[in-house]
Amino acid sequence: MQRKTTLEPAKKRAVRRCAFVASAEVTDTASGTKLSARTSEIGMGGCYIDVLNPFPVGTPIQLRILRDQGVFSANAKVVYCDPKFGMGVAFAEMASKDKALLETWLAEIVMLLKPVS
Repeated sequence: MQRKTTLEPAKKRAVRRCAFVASAEVTDTASGTKLSARTSEIGMGGCYIDVLNPFPVGTPIQLRILRDQGVFSANAKVVYCDPKFGMGVAFAEMASKDKALLETWLAEIVMLLKPVS
């Protein structure tokens, strides 16, 4: 007998995401369709993209996130979809420079969350 899981995507995540608002460009690698969007959360394993017409689950994408301190690029895949709201994206491949930039952004967020003594 198979057991159904009804966990929300956030509860399945292996890596925590942090609030992070930045401009994003999302391209469906199969069709070439491009979307302009924004992120609302990010972590080492993926992010959430706010967009009215998200790509379907399983869509392979090229993701670019633009912020004051640089541009992050990664190949990724849509892992869940909230119609009219957005999509959860899992990073698949990223260059070492992009991984370093992402780590820098996340470290900045953590530093902002730490209480000052």
